[in-house]
Amino acid sequence: MKTENYFFVHASFVICLLFLSISVYCQQESVIYIGKNGRLTNQQHADIMQKIKVKSDTKTLVQSFQQNDTKWEKIYTERFTQLNDSTYQVNGSSKSDTQTSLRIFKPMADGTFQFKDIRKNQVVRQGFSTTKIPLTINGQLTEYYPKGQKKSVSDYRNNELISNQNWNENGEKYIDNIFYSTDTGPEFVPGNKALHQYLIKGFKDTGIDLSAISGSVIIAFVVMEDGTIDGLRLIKGLLPTVNAAAFQSFSNLKGEWKPARLNNQNVRYYQVFPINFIYKEHHLEFAEMRGSILHWAGF
Repeated sequence: MKTENYFFVHASFVICLLFLSISVYCQQESVIYIGKNGRLTNQQHADIMQKIKVKSDTKTLVQSFQQNDTKWEKIYTERFTQLNDSTYQVNGSSKSDTQTSLRIFKPMADGTFQFKDIRKNQVVRQGFSTTKIPLTINGQLTEYYPKGQKKSVSDYRNNELISNQNWNENGEKYIDNIFYSTDTGPEFVPGNKALHQYLIKGFKDTGIDLSAISGSVIIAFVVMEDGTIDGLRLIKGLLPTVNAAAFQSFSNLKGEWKPARLNNQNVRYYQVFPINFIYKEHHLEFAEMRGSILHWAGF
């Protein structure tokens, strides 16, 4: 009888330890801080914070937050489900988009990984990383447009972008060695107020009725290392006349740009400028100029 009780108590103790270990494992959480240009850093110098929570043997949650004044604002969530030893299903979501992809890993002899992201049966990017969740890109990264055309080939070192080659969706060559996050961004020397006034005048000079327009136009361009602008693109448009007026306004923009700086050097910066058409007493509202979303996050 004592022997039976001993085994019962011992088995119960083992089960309790098992449940305790699972509970602790499920609550494992770590934090990674990312600074300018994908640089791994500490909280003091971070622009992006990633919280990684291991929820089970096969499920991991990664939430990305962006520094907004003194607050961390959630911008992206990734839910990883391990399907087998080499493949994860990744469900990503932001305020404006949701997407699902497969991430396939191939171990390398040096302990790193070659990975490939597949979405809707199409490879969207592939490269090399020193970690799995989240990726720490190290080496070459190739990205593709939705129809399979090559978009960019970039070189990374410990998650920092070093250089890149870029192409338009039609296959034409675009500007190389452009950056998306820098220590200091480019600055329009006459000031943003002067830039806004110039653009409003450009729309009015074309005879466009601003009160009849609703929506957004997004223009992108590269502020070169010498302060000139090049590579003007229409990312999102409305009516052809509105698109043409926005494009023409930036093409004829008067004024100089102070180039972006990274690691104490002038660099080429990919600038995104959204124009929001909200009619308020004959005024346009402009969203703040911003760089494109960081490539490291894969958004």
